[in-house]
Amino acid sequence: MRKQVALLLGAVMTAGLITGCGGGKAADPTTTAAPETKAETQAAAPESKEEATEAESQEEAAAASGDLNIYTTVSDLQYNAIVGAFQEKYPDIKISYTQAGAGECKTRIQAEADNPQGDVMFGGLVYADTLTYSDLFETYVCKNDDKMPDEFKNTTGVLTYHDAQIPCLWVNDELEKKAGVTITGYEDLLNPALKGQVANGDPTASSSAWNQLQCVLTDFGGYDSEEAWDFIDKLMDNMVITDGSSAVYKGVYNGEYTVGMTYEPACVQMLSEGAEGVHIVYPKEGVTSIAFGSAIIKNCKNLDNAKLFMDFLESDECQAIYNECGARQANANLDIENEWLPNLSDINYKAADTEGLAKNQEDILNRWIELWKTK
Repeated sequence: MRKQVALLLGAVMTAGLITGCGGGKAADPTTTAAPETKAETQAAAPESKEEATEAESQEEAAAASGDLNIYTTVSDLQYNAIVGAFQEKYPDIKISYTQAGAGECKTRIQAEADNPQGDVMFGGLVYADTLTYSDLFETYVCKNDDKMPDEFKNTTGVLTYHDAQIPCLWVNDELEKKAGVTITGYEDLLNPALKGQVANGDPTASSSAWNQLQCVLTDFGGYDSEEAWDFIDKLMDNMVITDGSSAVYKGVYNGEYTVGMTYEPACVQMLSEGAEGVHIVYPKEGVTSIAFGSAIIKNCKNLDNAKLFMDFLESDECQAIYNECGARQANANLDIENEWLPNLSDINYKAADTEGLAKNQEDILNRWIELWKTK
């Protein structure tokens, strides 16, 4: 029997500090005499709604200051791009962050509930979390929420959706050839030549690994299907659980594993930056999609700044950054594209039973734990 790997993996938390890069200067207020005519009133008003919104945004940015403490699950590249743009917009807000897996972030927030140390959890939250952890987060609906497609609207009151993630397989070309296999989907991962060569995160601690688990269950009959669980049982025979989601795609790229069960944005970004010797496989059995979001921590110390950050995540500016970072932005109404992201019509896209998976997440994860104990 293979040595059991602990399921609740303790990701080492790294902290960094982004300091304000300049002092914001408020514009001098001006006072005008009351207009004497309708024409003068119209002339004094902003030329458009967009100009009025921009003026309000500039005043808001000039007034914002203080701290913002972020707990985050996102990759370094995505974090730096998004938080860097936010910092440029609000230069007088001092930002600190702690990076860890989704499970560890939620555990920490829960442990600190009586004295919160963080203000927001950035990334790693899905609909299922609102059924289990909603009491840990503040009720807040962003300014741009009405612009979001229906499936990305904040219907729970706590979760701000900003991108959708599709699970994929990340394959090392040389090791695939060496193993004598051609990986086109999940079925191929059962090949004995891949024993100990299929890397995956821990679905009890990693949101991307949960995304993979729900996708496999959907492809092979559903979370209540014995056929689906029989497939997962066999898949575990070839599987290695890594110390975090980033260790999956990095491990494949570095030649530690032949294939990784990972998530699209990280792989797309690596390819767009020139990564060679690896490629993405969208499983032939089908891929699902999960909306990922962020939330404000209950009773946080910097609520106003946390709200500004949530609003920024759903802004057109930030949604474009998600796309540039290889993620599928929540606001699909924006006319932006990423050449590395295939259209859903070009891959075997399936709709998952999001509600059923969310309501049964605890039972699903407990069954996963019991199966893994037998390996």
